[in-house]
Order: sequence, then structure tokens, then C-alpha cells
Amino acid sequence: MSIRANELTNGAYRRGVRRVLLITLFLNITVVIGKLIVGLLAGSLSVISDAIHSAVDSINNIVGLVVMKYAAAEPDEGHPYGHAKFETLAAFAIAGFLFVTCYQIGISAIGRLFSQLESHPAISGLTFVMMIVTIVINIIVATYEKREGQRLRSDFLVADAMHTRSDVLVSCSVMVSLYLIKIGYFWLDPVGSLLVAAFIAWNGYRIFKATVPVLVDAAPVPLTRIAEIVQSVPGVHSVHDVRSRAQGDEIFIEMHLHVAGEIERDHIASHAITEEVERRLEKEFGRVTATIHVEPLPRGKHN
Repeated sequence: MSIRANELTNGAYRRGVRRVLLITLFLNITVVIGKLIVGLLAGSLSVISDAIHSAVDSINNIVGLVVMKYAAAEPDEGHPYGHAKFETLAAFAIAGFLFVTCYQIGISAIGRLFSQLESHPAISGLTFVMMIVTIVINIIVATYEKREGQRLRSDFLVADAMHTRSDVLVSCSVMVSLYLIKIGYFWLDPVGSLLVAAFIAWNGYRIFKATVPVLVDAAPVPLTRIAEIVQSVPGVHSVHDVRSRAQGDEIFIEMHLHVAGEIERDHIASHAITEEVERRLEKEFGRVTATIHVEPLPRGKHN
């Protein structure tokens, strides 16, 4: 069973995610303001682009605070399977924000790179100090958010931590380009911005790759593995029409089951078999809701 199912009530889960988002929102806004100030003072497009990249983290936190109100709600008549996909949808939206940001930064960088007007950013010691401070803050945020996301089984927090972690790599690359700009390689400023855009696009792709299968109900585990586990239960003759999908930290599995001929008319024994099937599936995959249709064996297959 999952941590969320055993150790956290729905309200505790919602409060936990909300607390993490509020803390990271404050830290992310601090990072954005710091980068934006030094970027404008230095006239550096790469630093301003990095600030925009970090601003997406703040937007994600705000989106997450809104979405959490719905994602952690109890199942109802209109949503009998719960609302967990709202959280996955929000993670998908993060990727959309990243691709839009990538496009805007790329257009600005290419425009400056091929501009006839020379741009000489004024890089100072303050620029480097502020970038180092923001890198340290981002490391703290990414580590904290990933740890809490894994503990709470939150797709949104894990996806947001992935993006924040990319901030660290981007900021480090910007630091290198700032040093080269300071010693005279001014053309590296827009090139650094393009590198930022590439990092953003890569993280957007990774989030898309993780969220799209859930949103389109792709099978989260191999169906052959489910069949192997089910057929290992004593009393099971065969299984067919196996289907599965994921929602949040829960896997929904459906199947049609044939029990051994001598116990197919014993409803108590058949029920005990289905309970053992569910227990083994939960042991293998975590939180599982299984719908099992027990059918009589076709004639000629009782041996």
C-alpha cells in the first residue's frame, strides 16, 4: 500500500503539499527578484532569461496551490475514481509553460545574436555574488521539494522539483558565460540565453513523457506481469482481458478470472482467491484497486 493510503489522511496530504508550495513559492520569488535585478543592472540577456526561467517556478507554485484544492478531493458521483488526475494535468501544464518560455527566450536571443547593434553587458562582482546566492537557494528548494514530493507521492511536486533542479544547471552555465562575457566575449550573452532555452525544452519534454501516458490511460505496468502474478495464486486456472490504468499513486486493474474446476461453484473459496489476487497485486505494485470478474470454465477445460 502507498504512503499516502496508510500514513496520510486526505486532509494531511493536501496540507502537506500546500505547505511545500508556499515555502518554495517564497524562495522562488526571492530568486526571481535577485536575478532580475542583477540582469537589468548588467544588461545581460542570459541573466534576464535565467530570471524568466525561474519565474516559471513561481507560476507553477501558484498553479499547484489552486489545483491542490481539487486534486486531493474525495471521490464523488461525478468523479468516482477521484480527482488525482487534476494533479497530473497540472504537471502537464508545467511542461506547456516551459515550451512557451523556451520559445520567447529563443526568439530574443536569436534577435540579439544577429543584431547589427553591439551589446556589451556590464558584468560586476555583484552579478556573480547574486548568481551564487540564487544557485544555493535553488539547490535547497529542489532537494526539499523532491524529498517531500516523493514522501507525499505528489506528481506535481516531483515535476516542479525537476524544473527547479534544472535552474541550478542553467544558472551554472550562465555563470560560466558571464565570466567569458566579462573578459570580452560579448557574443556569448545571447548564446547563453539559447542554452537556457535548450535546458527548458529538455525539461518540458521529460515532464511530457511522464504525464502523457497517465492522461491517456496507458498501461502503467506490463499486462503480462499482472497475468503472471494472478496465475501464481493457488486455485486460479487462467486469466484474460486484463486492463490497467494509473491515477495519482493508485493503479486500477480489471480482469476476467477462471478458477479451478473443483471450486468454481464454491463462492466462499472463489472470493478467497480473488482476495489473495488483490493482496499479491498490492504487494507488487503498491496501491491497487482490482475489479475481478469470476467466470465459469468453458466446457472441456476443467482439467
